[in-house]
Amino acid sequence: KSRMSKNYFKPIIFGLSLFSISVFGQEKPKYDYQEAFKPFFYQNNATETRSASGKPGHNYWQNRADYKLNVSLDEDKNEITGTAEITYTNNSFDQLEFLWLQLDQNLFKKDSRGSALLPISGSRYGDSSSQFEGGYTIKSVQIDGKNASYTISDTRLQIDLEKELKARGGKAKITIDYSFVSPNYGADRMGVEPTKNGKIFTMAQWFPRMAVYDDIMGWNTLPYLGPGEFYLEYGDVVANITVPSNHYVVASGELLNQNEVYSKEQIKKWEQAKNSEKTVVIRSADEVNQAAKNVNGTKTWK
Repeated sequence: KSRMSKNYFKPIIFGLSLFSISVFGQEKPKYDYQEAFKPFFYQNNATETRSASGKPGHNYWQNRADYKLNVSLDEDKNEITGTAEITYTNNSFDQLEFLWLQLDQNLFKKDSRGSALLPISGSRYGDSSSQFEGGYTIKSVQIDGKNASYTISDTRLQIDLEKELKARGGKAKITIDYSFVSPNYGADRMGVEPTKNGKIFTMAQWFPRMAVYDDIMGWNTLPYLGPGEFYLEYGDVVANITVPSNHYVVASGELLNQNEVYSKEQIKKWEQAKNSEKTVVIRSADEVNQAAKNVNGTKTWK
């Protein structure tokens, strides 16, 4: 923060001197981002994992988390139920006695830290006056096929390991059976919108995920409060999402089973869309209206 002092006037005088130079036709100085930011970057000394320049060092590492997700949507209850299988690889130089995961849905529990910070109304991150009680229901947690001891703290879950996870390539398979009910309005990126043709679900933070373990902070275990972002371990995500047959799933990634969930005509349009610079409508409004009349059955998107 700026303070009123004698030094406060120095930048003004300096600015006037630059202005006087430009008036007399001399070339303006060129902006050099390296010079502008150099005094404030990379204040730490070099380590084996991070060089003094901020680049990865000769022993730099990142842990890895690969996910296999099987979830289904109960449209009547607004509920997601599923299983997350996580293969966690410890590439660090440390043996790990426990693992941390993020349970972002627990933001919507009444006793969460995020809920305590919400105003009564008008927030983008929920409504403290609502009677909705959300959050994960954790049905079981296993490590390598055996029931694990775990502790839930707000939006985080710690798993105790019977045996330390080895450094430099040790792997653990975590299996979590869980469910949660979606809030109608949840933290910007989540909610349920009823329409005349059925409900539209926007789902965010819909599976337990590994917290990052790095060489700066160790375990990154800040709670999720609504306004905020987290970075993640690299890895692959394979998701099987089962929804009522009159729903379409829109998501990032690559659709693996279009032959099972699209009609022949829609598959033809799908192939056209892959090679088109223009918008190709795969499912028209008329098709949506027709599908709304048939609410039986389910289909799984991969």
